[in-house]
Order: sequence, then C-alpha cells, then structure tokens
Amino acid sequence: MATSKEYAYYIKGNKVAIVQKDWTFSGGQTLSQPGLNDLGAQGALLWKSPKESIAGGLEMQYVYSPQYRIYSNAAVNVNKFYVNGWTVIGGYLTFLRSAAAGDVSWANSPEDAVTSGTSGETGGQTLDYIVVRGSERWNGLHRVQTAGTEGQLITYTKVKSTLPYWEDQDIDFLSSELMRDGGGTSNLHLADHFSAGDYVFISGVSSTTQNNGLFKVASVSQSDTDTSSSVTVDTQYAVVLSDNSTTASTGLDNEYSADASWGDQTGLSTVNVYKAHRDFSYILTDVDVLNDENDELDIPRYLANGLVYYVKAKYAEDAGDIEKKEYFMREFRRITEKHQSTKKMGTYRAQGLSLLRS
Repeated sequence: MATSKEYAYYIKGNKVAIVQKDWTFSGGQTLSQPGLNDLGAQGALLWKSPKESIAGGLEMQYVYSPQYRIYSNAAVNVNKFYVNGWTVIGGYLTFLRSAAAGDVSWANSPEDAVTSGTSGETGGQTLDYIVVRGSERWNGLHRVQTAGTEGQLITYTKVKSTLPYWEDQDIDFLSSELMRDGGGTSNLHLADHFSAGDYVFISGVSSTTQNNGLFKVASVSQSDTDTSSSVTVDTQYAVVLSDNSTTASTGLDNEYSADASWGDQTGLSTVNVYKAHRDFSYILTDVDVLNDENDELDIPRYLANGLVYYVKAKYAEDAGDIEKKEYFMREFRRITEKHQSTKKMGTYRAQGLSLLRS
C-alpha cells in the first residue's frame, strides 16, 4: 500500500520553516502516515524536519520582505560596480576592486557612489548601504564602513573565518612576477601563507602600479630566510573600465584577465598584501534602507489600512483595553486575509453536505 507524506510550514520572523508529519509507534518510527494495519497501535503525531529532498516540491508566493529599495536602474560604473573578490580586514568583509592600470579609489568618482549615492539618507558613511549580487556567498544588503583609496571597500559585515594580511610592509617585487620580504623589520615568510592556486591582492605599490591588483598564485618557494621565502604569480584579474584601452574591448559586464607583468620595485615600506578569494560579482548603490520613521513602507495601499488597525491594536493593548485590541486585530486579519486571497490562482469551490445532489 502506498503511503503519503504530509508537510506543513510555520513562520518565524521573516523566515519560513518546512516540517514533515512523523508518526511514532511502539514498534518503531516512520516518516509516512500509518497504514490500515497500524491504526490500532499506540502512537503520537510529531512534526519534524524533512528527512529527504524533493526536487521541485516547494512553491512560494509573495515572500518579499521590504528591507530596502533600489531606486535607479543599474548602469555599470554609475551605480553598479563590479568587484573581483573579497578578503577579511579586521574581522570585517572587504570587497576588492582592481583595475588593469592600477589602484581603484572608492573615494573618487564614480566609485564614490558607495558613500554618496544612497537615496533617502542624510549622507555620511554611517548611513550608506550597498546591495551585492552575483556573488557565490555574499549576496544581499551590506553597510559600508570604509571606502578605501586602494581598492578595498570595508563593510560592517563580520566574518568568522580569517585570512592573513599585512599592511605597510617592505616588499620587493621582481619582473619575474615574484615577491618576497624586502629585508626590513617585517621578517615575512610569505611562502608559508600561500599555495599554488590561491589569490593575493596587492596595493600600495606607487611607481609600478601594474604590481597592484588581484593575482593568482602560480608557485611558492619555501625558505627559512625571509628574503628567500617568495611567492610567484601568473594571472592578473581586473574590472573593465570604458576609458581603458587595455580592457575596453572585453565588455563592461565581464572580468578582464591577462598574464601578470610586474616591474622591479624595491625599497618600499607602504605595500599591503592580502590573501583573498576571487568572486567576480557586483555592487549596487542608490539603496534606501528601512531604518527610521521617515522611511516609506513598500506595501500596497490596501495593506496599509490593515497596518493602521495593527498599530491601533498595539496601542489598545498597551492601554489595557483588551476589547478594543481584539476588535482592531480582527479587522487587521480580515484585511490581510482578503488581500492574500486575491493571489490565489484558479477557481474557488464551495463544499456542501455529502447527502445533497445537484
């Protein structure tokens, strides 16, 4: 006899949880409804997390939670900015934007839109938000902390994992695309922290700007001497800029990559080296976030009436007037249920008594 499986859901905050009906009997447990032979057994009905995956078995309608709104259509290098990857600086998620011609400053136009292009806000970095899309891990809303001048955009999103990085260091670069400790006070054994296939983001190289950016590690050379512990790269990754003759033909929505071509550079003390993850994605600015009483709720006019009843119910509850509170809550439910019923597709069927015949 085939058995059926039954599912249900409940809402916690803005999240939906799916549960499956589970019957427990003295002779064991099954995740399906009991058959006819089990009806006499002593059992209990439980709801538990589903134990199997069902492809295409869940359809959600209207689960939008209006936490933010994006005002403008996305235009590359206007309010849409591609990033090549990310790292972790001081425990915070940091997006990395690299150009083939050198550093990218988030404080200059047009990249300064991450701190000046937020709609509905009063300005200043404390209220600026971005929305990330196309990422393998970080899609969604993030708050801007620091708009760096060397490609690093630090957010307030905390990350549990750590990635090694060093700032304001003495690093030597060779035209063979090799970098190593410059023999100063840093005593960095760079090869101990990288492996072939890793990614490294470099900034702060002033005169040979082609040494800045996101690179793929080709090989490492271990040594107990810091100035011999080296990392060699082979590929450079960059965003495409329309006014750059090197990358323009690639197309603004693509990532540019080419063989790294470093120049010899020694005697520096301002080099930043970050172990990074390559994750070509994009950032949207011009974001309005619900964060104070002046924001507009992105809900239909009909539901706004229900919201008024809900607020009145809360005021009545605080005043101890339970009768008014219940009245306003009934009106709130009536409006929300009526609004939800308009989204039902198909015909409505009324169930009558089984003895009646048409």
